[in-house]
Amino acid sequence: MKQKRTTACRVWMSIAIMLATALGVRAQGNITLKLLDEPLPKALQLIEQQGGKSIIFSVSETEKHRVSTDLSGITQAEAIDHILWGKPFVAKERPECFVIQRKKDRDASLGIAGMVMDVKGEPIPNCNVQVFTTDSVYVNGATTDKEGCFSIPLKRDEEYRMQVSYIGYKTAYRQCQVGHVGTIVMNHDAMRLSEVKVTGMRAESRNEEQADTLRTVAVSRRKQAAEVIPSVNIIGVSNNRKSLALGALGNVVREKAYGLQIAGLSNHVGDMGGGVAIAGLSNTSGGSYYGIQVSGLGNISRGMMGIQVAGLGNITRDTRAIQVAGLTNISKELYGIQISGLTNISQDAYGLQLAGLTNISKDVYGLQVGGLTNIAQDTYGLQLAGLFNVSHDLYGMQLAGLFNCAKDVYGLQFAGLMNVAKRARGVQFAAILNVAEESDFPIGLINIIKQGDKGVALTYDMLGNAVMSFRSGGKYTYGIFGVGCNAQIEERLVVEAGYGLQVPVCRWLDVNNEFKATTMGYNSGYTRSNFSYLLAPSLTLWRHCNLFAGASINYFMSDRASAATLLSNAGLWRKEGDRGIGQLYLGYQVGVQYVF
Repeated sequence: MKQKRTTACRVWMSIAIMLATALGVRAQGNITLKLLDEPLPKALQLIEQQGGKSIIFSVSETEKHRVSTDLSGITQAEAIDHILWGKPFVAKERPECFVIQRKKDRDASLGIAGMVMDVKGEPIPNCNVQVFTTDSVYVNGATTDKEGCFSIPLKRDEEYRMQVSYIGYKTAYRQCQVGHVGTIVMNHDAMRLSEVKVTGMRAESRNEEQADTLRTVAVSRRKQAAEVIPSVNIIGVSNNRKSLALGALGNVVREKAYGLQIAGLSNHVGDMGGGVAIAGLSNTSGGSYYGIQVSGLGNISRGMMGIQVAGLGNITRDTRAIQVAGLTNISKELYGIQISGLTNISQDAYGLQLAGLTNISKDVYGLQVGGLTNIAQDTYGLQLAGLFNVSHDLYGMQLAGLFNCAKDVYGLQFAGLMNVAKRARGVQFAAILNVAEESDFPIGLINIIKQGDKGVALTYDMLGNAVMSFRSGGKYTYGIFGVGCNAQIEERLVVEAGYGLQVPVCRWLDVNNEFKATTMGYNSGYTRSNFSYLLAPSLTLWRHCNLFAGASINYFMSDRASAATLLSNAGLWRKEGDRGIGQLYLGYQVGVQYVF
């Protein structure tokens, strides 16, 4: 009987666990939407509203994509993956948010495979196979195995040009794409067989055809040596130069210049490079260059993997290393570091940019540091500026001594003087002014937020200060700046400045937290000052009118006469010195605000 009870308990426990698991899975599936040709940003915003977890994305990159689908009872992560299917974006989940990023071609895993044979159908081992882009930029290479097979990993799915070479055979070329390219047949090169030593033996039982299979070919040693011995080409046109080229005028190398190129005028490499190019004027590589380019004037490459240093010039299409410019350095893609005395212009820069003056990039995912300027379209990392930093989209942080300007800010903007943004979901902190179309946490004396609140308030406090103040802010924070008077002192002028935090309770009630500094009058070089924190419930009487009142804790500094006039001796704490009196006390403030 006891055993039956135990078995029944186990069954009920299993059923309970299964129900709990099912309910848990169902609880997570809280996204239910029907989307019909909606813009991708709107679809992401709707999923964010239902899912509850923030989604960070670039409106400018996603707005041209549209979504039509039905979502029912799935998690927020599943919903995001569903609407991003077939689009060039990927979602990365973090503890506090989802981040939508554009897929990078370099993250793909692709390849080209095939086989190399001679005209008799025999495999050719140790054959050199190289892959170039259609504009002759070297990508990758490999050698064939004993079966004549090869496999080359690639990173992009696009058109390629393949070059297959081996001593004694004509170089073969083929246009190809990723995947298996089949069998490549190579023909003997009669020019490379100028010196042939033929040895053979004839057996009485073997015919002439069998004897041909026993012939061995000795390839000319002189021809092999010509491929590897360095040579100097002062003026002329050469092919397959693995050497030093010096040009007073000329030097044209179609392929493989692995040495050093120095040009008084010109030096042109059609494909590949490898060494160092130094130009008094020019150095033009239509294909690739892997080493260092130093330019008094010139240096134009299609692909560059090393370091570029420019007195004037250096124009490349792909750069994966470091650019240093006295003047100019123009690249299409830069994965490394840009350092500029003047200029540095890149389309994509994933590393670090440092500017004495200027650095202009289209996409920057790393760090920008500007002594003066740094202009980027998309910056997902950190920008630091002695003066300026202008970005299109910024998801990280902007820090500026004077000025910050960005389109979208999801992180932090911090400026000594001014912040300008189109949309700021994070914190904007400026000593004086914040400007944005939409901002959740602007911290500044004046905040010009298009979708935020702006109003004029009249307040009265325990010291007798009557102040008219301008209050402006975003969704939660606001700035305070006002002037007024105090009838109890001879110098009546009162100036007030501070910051406020608004905590919504319901549609008609908020709680205001205000931190303010107030100066009252001026007498013999001594200014009366009051620093306060106010906790004041704010009641919305109608759409444009708020009434607020509350208690405050204050620290008051003044001379003895002013302290006796404005405050009694009662207080939480009081200290007297040679320069005056400091007093900590509890007070109050009441006010009414007109919101427009």
